[in-house]
This record gives sequence, structure tokens and C-alpha cells, in this order.
Amino acid sequence: MTKLIVTTAAACFIMACNNDTAKSKDDKMDAKVETASTTVDYPYKPDYTIDFKMGDANNSKLVLDFFKLWETGNIDAMKDKLTDSVWIDFPDGSKVHATADSVVKLAKQYRSTMSKIDIKLDTWIPIHSNDKNEDWVLVWEKDYTTDAKGKLDSIRTHSYWQVKNNKIAGWSEFQQKLAAPMPGKK
Repeated sequence: MTKLIVTTAAACFIMACNNDTAKSKDDKMDAKVETASTTVDYPYKPDYTIDFKMGDANNSKLVLDFFKLWETGNIDAMKDKLTDSVWIDFPDGSKVHATADSVVKLAKQYRSTMSKIDIKLDTWIPIHSNDKNEDWVLVWEKDYTTDAKGKLDSIRTHSYWQVKNNKIAGWSEFQQKLAAPMPGKK
């Protein structure tokens, strides 16, 4: 029995070493393929080149803090996170270009129609556009709201947020209606 255990352990060890060697050869091979690739001829020309890098995580924190203020109804504190002039593209196609004070006033009016907001974030990612030297935060979320009359609603949102000088300069939202959440599940 001891010989069987020792033999099995030795075989596993040898196979593990061979797998690591094979894996490292595959990794080197993949790296060569990636570095040997040439320019891809896309059928469209983007407004932004595809020259992005990971952005500053503090930009994500700024946007998420803004979300938390919205969720908790602390609308006045949102002003400190906004640039003096703000742009917003809403999912219905309407657009706002206004001062931070006006945006806060609009936000207060809209937020007062809801008794509760519950935001569940799928993920977020800060990015930096190298060619335009711009900072953005991409956010995927689910919002569960209760209006002043007790009606429940839920939406999935994708939004992108422009950050300038550590403040939110504007954002654009895209939304999809979700099925009503099951009680206790989100």
C-alpha cells in the first residue's frame, strides 16, 4: 500500500511538472502571437481611437459616492462632486446642460417622487482616453425604486461618466426595464 501511495504521489508530481512546462511554453507562444499581430482593419472609424488605459480608481470612487448620495437622498451634498457646468444625456433622449446648482435642484425634484432607491452595482471601470486625454467611469447597475405611492420599479442601467479635475462633468445613461424583483431577491 505504501508503494502504491509513493508511486501515485511521484506520478502526480511528474505530471504537475510537465503541465507547468507545457503551460509556460503555451504562454510564450500566446505572447508571440499577440505581439506579432498587425493592425486590424475595422469596418468603422471610431470618434475615439482605441487607445485607452485603465483610469484612476479615485474617479470610480467619486462616481460611486455620487450614486450613494442619490440612493440615500442626500442631494445637497451632490453639488460638491460636480463641475460648475454639467451635461446629462438621459435614456429618453432628453439632454441637460446646466449649472451644478440647477442639476441639484432638478435632482431634488425628481428624487422627491421616490420614497426609496436601492442600487445594486454589477461593476464599474475607470478608463483614460490617451488620444483625447479624458477620464471616464463606466458603470453597470440595477436600480430598484419605490415611488411616493408605493409602486415598485426596476431598471438596468449602463452609464458613462466624464470626470474632469476630480469632479463629475457629465454623464450619459442607457436603460432597460427589468422584470419586477422577487421579494427578498435582487
